[in-house]
Amino acid sequence: MDTLLVFDVDGTLTGPRRRMHEDFCRFFKSICRNYPVFLVSGSDMIKLEQQLPGEVIKLVTGIFACSGNELLMDGKHMFRMEHHFPGAVVTFLESFVEASQYPVRTGNHLENRTGTLNVSVVGRNADPGQRKKYFAHDNRNGERKALIEALVQEFPDYEANIGGQISVDVTPRGWNKSRVFRELSTRYPGLAIAFFGDNMHLGGNDRPLGDAIRNGSGDNRVFAVEDYCDTWKILQEQFCNWTSVHSQVA
Repeated sequence: MDTLLVFDVDGTLTGPRRRMHEDFCRFFKSICRNYPVFLVSGSDMIKLEQQLPGEVIKLVTGIFACSGNELLMDGKHMFRMEHHFPGAVVTFLESFVEASQYPVRTGNHLENRTGTLNVSVVGRNADPGQRKKYFAHDNRNGERKALIEALVQEFPDYEANIGGQISVDVTPRGWNKSRVFRELSTRYPGLAIAFFGDNMHLGGNDRPLGDAIRNGSGDNRVFAVEDYCDTWKILQEQFCNWTSVHSQVA
């Protein structure tokens, strides 16, 4: 079966905001040489370059950054979906951060990305230990879920999805990762799509793309993984026959 592989990055190919593991990187490069591979992330390219080796970035067929709102292929932007968020939305999110009972603030709580506004109560400057503590707090208290529910009630033209351990991705309605499926189906209509993501739960930022792929036609597959080790295991078990289809996507 001719297959195009699509991967979330943070939590799927790397640890949260960590560099790609060296041994997994060597294996993943062999995958990239034998399959067309696209990456799709809520992060911007600056953060992706901090996590992924340059060799991997060069080997993949394309990268959808900022929740799919920009696409890079061969180092060139194929499109960028810019959006100006109204002051009322920004003020609402800032007020939510200020009102949170979580005691730690590390800075960089709202971050503008292409077509996306990323918001974090603890802040994107949090170190790995602080991220884990906030993640545990959020699991107990559902703070990010509450933010999403309050936002969409106040601003129905917008949606939000949980991203990574500490943040929420806010976009205009429909500007989520599901656009990746539409784009790839148009560009490569003869290929099945296999998608790997760790945030497939309801409200997770991988869920819209997972649902779009499941509901699409063809032999598409969706893999909900827990970490890069899980991704590695599935790739070894199901995708190491090296059936290359690069000639079809050149």
